Amino acid sequence: MKIDFNEIPDEGLSLTVDDAEWFPPELERSGKALASLRLKRSGQRVIATGRISATVIGECDRCLEKFDLPLDSEFRVDLELADDSRTFGEEKDHFCHDNELDMEILQDTEINTDDILRQQLYLAVPVKKLCSEECRGICSKCGANLNVEACRCPPEASSPFSVLAKLKG
Repeated sequence: MKIDFNEIPDEGLSLTVDDAEWFPPELERSGKALASLRLKRSGQRVIATGRISATVIGECDRCLEKFDLPLDSEFRVDLELADDSRTFGEEKDHFCHDNELDMEILQDTEINTDDILRQQLYLAVPVKKLCSEECRGICSKCGANLNVEACRCPPEASSPFSVLAKLKG
């Protein structure tokens, strides 16, 4: 959905999105994807706050099994219209001030809410996806899923470090 910057009323605009048109096609989901978004205008800036609730199908980084990964994330994004004095794309270096780090500069007055929701969903997905904290992963040699079966690898031959095992006690 696209909303014009200038059409946001002074009291703000609240949206509840329960269709999944905004959901990224690269991610597989399980069940509904719900999102709420509030746009509040302040001069040349719009503060977008909201919440995303969805369950994506993740692949465990240790055992490679698929699992349901519930996501529930609140967010805030500052959107600001580019003023005519800024020349984006022409500058080679630009010093970012602290107040610019969490801001998105809009080149035109159109705000794409679907893009905001997609970006925030990607940010909510953890970098390391685990089916459980106790996941034992797969054996690097035989490929056995150690959560389901024991490793089928033969015991290793004597190693110079095998004497250290005796110290364990």
